[in-house]
Amino acid sequence: MAVVGIDLGTTNTVVASVRSGRVHVLPDEQGRRLLPSVVSFHPGGDVLVGYPAKERRVVDAKNTVASVKRLIGRAWDSEEIRRALQRFPFELKEGPGQGPLVVARGQEFTLPEISAFVLRRAKQIAERALGETVDRAVITVPANFNELQRAATKVAGRVAGLDVLRIINEPTAAALAYGLGRSAKERIAIYDFGGGTFDCTLLDLSGNVFEVLATAGDTFLGGDDLDMAIAERMSEAFLHAHRYDPRADSQAFERLRVVAETVKIELSAQERAHTRLREVAFGVGGAHLDLDFGMTRDELEMLATPLVERTFAVCQEALSVARLPVSAFDKVILVGGSTRIPLVRRRVEQFFGTPPLDRVNPEEVVAIGAAIQAAALTEVARRRSIPPVPVRKSYASLPSISDPESTDDITLATKVTALMAEAEKVRPPLQSQTDGGPTSPLPRTTTARMGVPPPLPPTRTARLSAPDVAMNPGTTQPIPPPAPPAPSAASFPSLPIVTATEPDPGATIPRPLAFEDVVRAEQASASPSAPVAPAVMPPAAPSSAPPASPAIRTPAPPSSPAFTSAMSPPVLVDVTPRALVVETVGGWCDVIVQRNSKIPCERTRAFTTSSDQQTVVKVRVAQGEEAVFGGNTYLGEVELSGIPAAPRGTVTIEVRFEVDESGTLQVFAKDASTGREAHATLQLVGIAGSQSVHSMRARQAAMRVH
Repeated sequence: MAVVGIDLGTTNTVVASVRSGRVHVLPDEQGRRLLPSVVSFHPGGDVLVGYPAKERRVVDAKNTVASVKRLIGRAWDSEEIRRALQRFPFELKEGPGQGPLVVARGQEFTLPEISAFVLRRAKQIAERALGETVDRAVITVPANFNELQRAATKVAGRVAGLDVLRIINEPTAAALAYGLGRSAKERIAIYDFGGGTFDCTLLDLSGNVFEVLATAGDTFLGGDDLDMAIAERMSEAFLHAHRYDPRADSQAFERLRVVAETVKIELSAQERAHTRLREVAFGVGGAHLDLDFGMTRDELEMLATPLVERTFAVCQEALSVARLPVSAFDKVILVGGSTRIPLVRRRVEQFFGTPPLDRVNPEEVVAIGAAIQAAALTEVARRRSIPPVPVRKSYASLPSISDPESTDDITLATKVTALMAEAEKVRPPLQSQTDGGPTSPLPRTTTARMGVPPPLPPTRTARLSAPDVAMNPGTTQPIPPPAPPAPSAASFPSLPIVTATEPDPGATIPRPLAFEDVVRAEQASASPSAPVAPAVMPPAAPSSAPPASPAIRTPAPPSSPAFTSAMSPPVLVDVTPRALVVETVGGWCDVIVQRNSKIPCERTRAFTTSSDQQTVVKVRVAQGEEAVFGGNTYLGEVELSGIPAAPRGTVTIEVRFEVDESGTLQVFAKDASTGREAHATLQLVGIAGSQSVHSMRARQAAMRVH
């Protein structure tokens, strides 16, 4: 069974896989490699996904769902849901656990279910292209996604029938796709401007270690907002011509939004665009009202400038978190379809002071990185389950990993086994820090007691209430961030794989460099007499070799040196995008995990009973940097049960909060006096449990998706 990497985007979804030593972006039946993230519920009962669904936006907007990624993992009373109610044509309602529901054709669907339809279609595309069952995937999310959004994305994968091996951040995946085989020490910035979200991630590359220095983002900022601005301009023109405002008709306005996206794309490649829409609305006597609309690139840039400038406020935030000036970064990489807009590219160059890199298709680079990570995780699991395969001592004697026609008996798996062997030797332990701090000789825990409020600053007043537990921090100093782990080739192993993909018809993005070209260029820089590889690999000549898989044709690889023993898998060290906090007496926060902490990591707190014979303790958890608990994003609560009945204050439960490699939270607990495990249940707002996931999978299995 195959494993894939999936970029589940707001506007488009991309699926990729490693085959015969190369990363392939997998096409659908018509050869299209972008899958629109749109779901439409047809009157006949079928569920349309992708291009057929996108076509139905102009005729059945009420039953067609788009841009749902902006809403996934949001609580019903959030600002983002309130904005969506005003601008989206499909119906939303509050569901169990404060989670929003989509209503279509008389049925109610959770947002993870909608995303699952897209993932299910991506799974179908991959299975057709690869000729085998696809049951595992690495799925990417924006770096600034919180715990609810990550958990909801995992649920979507499970509902779609996928074992989600890991959730990784989109900018980190892009860096992985670009950074294979590099040995130079440099700092890079990832400018990720997609259809619905924006992220800026700053990384330090030292050898093969990819360490995230800081990340910041806006999960409600993207190309959709520019489409909306263009549609508003079109509505004003229509109102002026016909004295009818199409914004009053959700179906008419959705037609304008669809056409606005086309206008935006055209103006990214040319100076002027013109379109004619027939029957936008109907006037007196049923006469159809049409719209002739034209726009210049200058007019587009006037609309786009406020949105683009917001992205640089986010970039500045990331720089502030990293405590580095913009001049400290050597390169900036463009990710996301919105980076095709010329204004964006100009402003990125002005802000960072260097021309941005985009030699890998910015709409595909994230899926490429996810596929590389998926292949690496699969190889690690394979090595742990079977005896090691003997490999040659010298990598220099191996054939090129990109050559699918090699007759040598060394396969991709055995080549990677040799690379992974070094990583397994130096795998770092999970980071751990108690309240004593990383340098404390005797780690301490914090005990939470009912009715013992934390000391308040002199300028603050608090209304003391009676929450389930009250924190006694023991110190007014913030918890220091954990020390960064020593560089090693372990935590996030990956593959040195060629990212050679075939260009879309008419695309202006140049073909990405092959891994061998990078190696050849590095060797050329070390040897003045050696020929230098071209900056961009020319299109490969048609290959006469048989297909590598039923639906994938692998281009003939260029002549290149074999791998050397110095090439080891990159290590990805990511960070938490937001602080993790728990509520204390008076509605204040105790910070469990600081923002920008290296992951994976763990922290421990101790809680005690506040009443006699108490057997359950509940702890409210949120994410954010506000001192007042209510100012942060509420995640849910941890319920500690199975506590021995005893007088209050005599039973202490140690709770361990772990943030794993996916950036998702896990909670464990034990009785401090006996060492016995206690029950710790993390109940997240609006996130379906295993029973609900099973029922959603069963419902999707009964529906025809195409």
